[in-house]
Amino acid sequence: MNYEINDVEKAKVGNKTAFENLYSAVYRDLYKFAFYTIGNSEQAKDAVSETFLDAYKGIGKLKNTDKFDIWIIKILSGKCKRQMREKYDKVTIQNPKVIQFDELTGVEGKTDNKEEKIDLERAMSILNKTDRMIVTLCIIEGYKSEEVGKILHIKSSTIRSKLNRSLNKLKKYLED
Repeated sequence: MNYEINDVEKAKVGNKTAFENLYSAVYRDLYKFAFYTIGNSEQAKDAVSETFLDAYKGIGKLKNTDKFDIWIIKILSGKCKRQMREKYDKVTIQNPKVIQFDELTGVEGKTDNKEEKIDLERAMSILNKTDRMIVTLCIIEGYKSEEVGKILHIKSSTIRSKLNRSLNKLKKYLED
């Protein structure tokens, strides 16, 4: 996530413009995380909106401005888990309402083969919600296992193990 530390510091003391700048800077990354986690565009938007409301109310309590990205991902992670608990037993990414998957994931132009994109959606759907979150945070968002461990309250060694197993599952699925 790319954001200005100065905006975090200003937002902590109530500067609305600085918070708007933060919103603009991290919205797309948070939305992609929520979409990959929940698998539904509208629910992802709701989770991100709720996250920003909570962040706006609580940013004054943020102790370490350098950790803004981890802090806001923790909030979003909780919102995503709550929505999945309420709506689904097992979340799938294949949702007929989501017709703009290319735009949402940022993979447009990387492959012209729609079948490959559908295969990727299906492959992600075979993972459980925690593994999907780990893959999303580590591979798509680029967080280190230590950071993901702090977000999800899991040991970083466990994150690395789960990531490795998940990637192997995805690879096996995509090869079949």
